[in-house]
Amino acid sequence: MLCKLPLALCFLLGTALIFPSYAQDTQQDYLSAHNQARAAVNVGPLTWDDKVAAYAQNYASQRISDCNLVHSGGPYGENLAWSSADLSGTDAVKMWVDEKAYYDYNSNSCAQGQQCGHYTQVVWRDSARVGCAKVTCNSGGTFIGCNYDPPALIFSSYAQDTPQDYLNAHNQARIDVGVGPLTWDDKVAAYAQNYANQRISDCNLVHSGGPYGENLAWGSGDLSGTDAVKMWADEKAYYDYNYNSCAPGQTCGHYTQVVWRDSFRLGCAKVTCNSGETFIGCNYDPAGNYIGQRPY
Repeated sequence: MLCKLPLALCFLLGTALIFPSYAQDTQQDYLSAHNQARAAVNVGPLTWDDKVAAYAQNYASQRISDCNLVHSGGPYGENLAWSSADLSGTDAVKMWVDEKAYYDYNSNSCAQGQQCGHYTQVVWRDSARVGCAKVTCNSGGTFIGCNYDPPALIFSSYAQDTPQDYLNAHNQARIDVGVGPLTWDDKVAAYAQNYANQRISDCNLVHSGGPYGENLAWGSGDLSGTDAVKMWADEKAYYDYNYNSCAPGQTCGHYTQVVWRDSFRLGCAKVTCNSGETFIGCNYDPAGNYIGQRPY
């Protein structure tokens, strides 16, 4: 169980977990800051969860050496904060909640060039449990992480980045070759979001190696989901259906996955990387692009 003594060294499953004792860093401080924001939009309160908090503490401990805002890629929703000096848990939550100013509920969108995903995770109705942790990094900076269970399914809110936008772009390409439409799948989308979060630090087009088909795209600035799918679909110009082959020196695998007849479910995600670049990933269930098979 959670050790509640100030500055105490607690042990859970043999792992030392040091919980912060600064003012505004207690469990109740984190809860109060979250639940005030939730109450403001008539969402029920979060409760503290020791298991989720242990996960947050374990990951925060891994960031002591660098204090980098790199997501853990775990099973929970996650908000991270950093400061070059001491940052209280209450102030970290306030930073996330202040994104509300850029969020438009009616269109479920975020102002261009702004972030709203931390705020929407704070007030996500279906998230019921929270756990947070704070560490002082070797640099003297502060790293704070809060995890949420269940996680929010956070979709990009820019124009042309909604689930329907991704579906429309894919299904237009599929209609053109007589293939039935894809449908959006929250489980597949959560996988795409989880992996996209892992690429925030580098924006590298490295495949996740997971159970789904996968298309990835990168842009040096903002890249819309619609434009990413168009890039993949434009590979059609190099694909020869009769020979089921691609023109020498070209890539066609993104296109053939977009129109793969036996893929039925789609989930996509977009993140802005630390560099300011864009990473977009779409996953497909069942996966396509089986060697020796035509897409349709």
